[in-house]
Amino acid sequence: MSSLAVLRDLVELDLDDSSNDVFSTEDVDRGMGRALVDYSHAAPLQAVGTIVLSADGREISLATLTGLTRVVKVWFPYDSSDPDHPPNWVRWSKWSDKLYIISGEEPADTEVVRVFYHKLHTIEDLAGESTTSIGVEDEEVVVLGAGAYCALQKARGSVAKAGVSTETPEHWLKWGMERMNAFSEALHLVRTRELRKIDKRVPVYQDAGWGRGGEYRGGI
Repeated sequence: MSSLAVLRDLVELDLDDSSNDVFSTEDVDRGMGRALVDYSHAAPLQAVGTIVLSADGREISLATLTGLTRVVKVWFPYDSSDPDHPPNWVRWSKWSDKLYIISGEEPADTEVVRVFYHKLHTIEDLAGESTTSIGVEDEEVVVLGAGAYCALQKARGSVAKAGVSTETPEHWLKWGMERMNAFSEALHLVRTRELRKIDKRVPVYQDAGWGRGGEYRGGI
């Protein structure tokens, strides 16, 4: 999986600005971060964490689960040395960084809650992250989105300004919108692929290349 430097070079290549005459590395990194958030909404990073309770009560802090964006399932009580089968999934509610256990016995001090949750993806060296979590097959999707965001920002920011680029705001707007439309289409394919991992009944998106069996026949 590629680091920020590798992905940044790909975005700059798409923008025809490998020497950063028009777009600074900060501009590219900003576009990369925005595209990564969009990608994370389409294919969130799956994570599992445990919380050891420090007191009795149904209200539990989720602060130790860094990067959490959505709670998916809650397993309680949980014992790693002797886990139940099937898991004891409980009803729950989330508000801010608090999890409230609705069903079952009231959780007690030192008991363990296992949480299955979603979080944002990361890119090595972007915002201080140490790893890249997106799969190699989807790196070009994020690159596509990053370029689109950079171009649209340039279209807005370069109005009535002189610079080294001979391109007009209208050019960047047109190119950026084309790339953004392609990025949205790519995210739709990614989202469909992820949903089909869970439920094969999800309709197959064929216009951009998905076959009846779920195989991808090209398109991005």
